[in-house]
Amino acid sequence: MHLGELEAFDAVMRMGSTNRAADFLGISQPAVSRAIGRLARSTRLTLFRQVGGRLVPTPEALSLHEEVQRAFVGLDQLRARAAMIREFGTGGLRLACYPALGLSFAPKAIQRYRTRDRSGHVTLLIAGSNAVRDMVASGQADVGLAADEIDVSRVSTQSFMSAPAVCVMPAGHRLSSRETVSPSDLAGEPFIALSPDDTVRRRIERIFEEAGMQARTVVETQYSEVVCNLALEGVGVGIANSITFRASKFEERGLVARPFHPRIAFKALVLTAKERLKSAQTQALVAALHDTRNQFSIIAAPAMTGD
Repeated sequence: MHLGELEAFDAVMRMGSTNRAADFLGISQPAVSRAIGRLARSTRLTLFRQVGGRLVPTPEALSLHEEVQRAFVGLDQLRARAAMIREFGTGGLRLACYPALGLSFAPKAIQRYRTRDRSGHVTLLIAGSNAVRDMVASGQADVGLAADEIDVSRVSTQSFMSAPAVCVMPAGHRLSSRETVSPSDLAGEPFIALSPDDTVRRRIERIFEEAGMQARTVVETQYSEVVCNLALEGVGVGIANSITFRASKFEERGLVARPFHPRIAFKALVLTAKERLKSAQTQALVAALHDTRNQFSIIAAPAMTGD
């Protein structure tokens, strides 16, 4: 049983014919048929039958394909690791971060880490929270920053951040004169919403429902950074992560933020691999993340708390 045979088998199962599988793999149709034949002989299984001119997989083929797909997940991880080695090399630390903190906060933390260790090499990987967890669990990243809404059974975690939500709007907006913004203040306003599957979005919707109002959503987006940019362009008002607002210096660019009530928090976790000792460099990077968070907490507290 060889990898080429399994790849041909997988392609036929997914494409439905040897011709389409050949096109997908970039090889000839006879080469695909020969690979399937060798696999059938080595496994001593009948994999396909011709029915009405169509190639139909047998129950044995369906069962075997389930195992092949599981094996290919491991191969995909190997390919991803090889790509990372080609692109970034083998040395240094790898920090995987979800976009809310990866686009503006993480670079500041890396700079703090680098001031302590000028020889330290860091690779910053930006991905969704579930992908961040998978990279840490599989060893593709040493440290991760992710939203607290994910399954963390395969990684070690520690609480990292609970940043208050703020309502963002362009300078001169009618709500910019208020000390805080409540759901009733947003009635009729063009609203920039986070994605429907975002836990903060779901909390906001519950608060709006309890207040007896429905947001007039004009744009949906995945990230607080984009909410802020859209608000800065005058598209509408939105609710965003206060750390994102501060780290990206939106205030200097003319965006206004006001505490939102009732209070909603954007929560994040630091992820590390289970049952793996953290190197001194990893510990130093985690410390730099915490120190940078504390810096923003001190800056943000007077303007952003409002409990």
